[in-house]
Amino acid sequence: MPGNPEPEESRNDRSFAMSLRFRLPPENGLRVSRPATRPVELLPGPPGAGSREHWREEQSLIGPGLPAVMQWAELTIASASGAFLTDVDGNEYIDLLGASGVNSIGHSHPALVAALKEQVDSWMVGAYGSRARLDMLELLQRMLPPGLDRIQLYSGGAEAVEAALRLAKAYTGKYEFLSFWDGFHGKTLGALALTSGARKDLGPLPPGFFSAPFANCYRCPLRCAGCDLACLDLVRSVIREQSSGALAAIIVEPVQGKAGNVPAPPGYLRALKELAHEHGALLIADEMITGFGRTGELFGCDHDGIIPDIALVGKGMAGGYPVSGVISSSEIMSAAPFSDPSASSSSYGGFPTACAAVAATLGVIVEEDLVARSRTLGAELIARLKELEGSAPLVGEVRGQGLMIGIELVEDRETRAPVSRETVQGVFRYLLEQGVLVMVGGNSLRLYPPLSIAPETAHRAVDVIERVLLAEGAQ
Repeated sequence: MPGNPEPEESRNDRSFAMSLRFRLPPENGLRVSRPATRPVELLPGPPGAGSREHWREEQSLIGPGLPAVMQWAELTIASASGAFLTDVDGNEYIDLLGASGVNSIGHSHPALVAALKEQVDSWMVGAYGSRARLDMLELLQRMLPPGLDRIQLYSGGAEAVEAALRLAKAYTGKYEFLSFWDGFHGKTLGALALTSGARKDLGPLPPGFFSAPFANCYRCPLRCAGCDLACLDLVRSVIREQSSGALAAIIVEPVQGKAGNVPAPPGYLRALKELAHEHGALLIADEMITGFGRTGELFGCDHDGIIPDIALVGKGMAGGYPVSGVISSSEIMSAAPFSDPSASSSSYGGFPTACAAVAATLGVIVEEDLVARSRTLGAELIARLKELEGSAPLVGEVRGQGLMIGIELVEDRETRAPVSRETVQGVFRYLLEQGVLVMVGGNSLRLYPPLSIAPETAHRAVDVIERVLLAEGAQ
């Protein structure tokens, strides 16, 4: 409550941010090129009393386990537009978090708002045929790669992942799945079995799931000086040593999000598809974050020129409305029992409001050419941030594709030892106090601006990130 002392735990959480507050170098000390932007205004330490009071009142009623960044931020939002959030105290933030890529076309885009209002005024409940669903399906058909011509809709990412596992089992008649270290596919039982490192105290998990190291070149599992995708031999070894010969699918994110936005190196996804087919298995691409322009291509797999057997989509495809989908070919989707009546349906899958949201969002992505915007602007931002690898001691690697960018923070560039969770939290809180909201993953900052963000707004946010990471207290 206002006037009460801040809890000791909260004061400790903010100690790193407070230690940096007056140590920012002058803007003219930055050796970077950029378009002219309005000056970065140092804010007086939001969030304010109104946000905190509301947040703590909510926490007395809601269950625990909300996202860590939400708990660190203690933000209460009053309104949002485009790339900006405004809290109940009137503080404005540039939103580079975007619910981990959900905010693809900007908050409260007029086309999305209008489509939802029109559908709500008409009808909302039921997966009957609808004009909205046909519009969505016809638009999707024009966007999907050749051969991927069917989609089944769900309401959340993990739900779609579980459906994809059932589909792969139905089509192949097999039951084993290979996933990758540091990947993330959701929090339901099957999805957790795919997610190495998230299984502690949750067993026993379903059998038939095993994992291999991902091709994270900054943290190469083989410590290779050069790279000829030698890590693929590890994947082959895992299959050889752990599979009983019943591999149904390999599932992979084209860019590992939770790991810090780590793109697969060139050729890796293509090699995985070939490896899957060698074993009579399918390749499932988890494109929940990467799909529909986030990486500067329509799909993350496009960077490697491949078409997966099954693609999982969600997040940015509906601009904030909860929708996900499993996309595959008519042949694969026809496999029983997945194709049996009610076998692949979902309570909310295909409701007209969801379909209207998808159609409106994808329409904006096409009409405003946001895939190209993501590619061009993302390259600019990554090039600017890359300069921090040589000037900001905390920055180990800057990486990404399009507007899916990761900044890995390290204690030491030579050893690449990750920074502590407390340091990540401190950097996050300090950026928040300067009006920039980011996502984190492990020891990395993760940036997901809306694909529609104005270049000057994006560069203004990068101004703040540079100044924070170059600050004396961050070194």
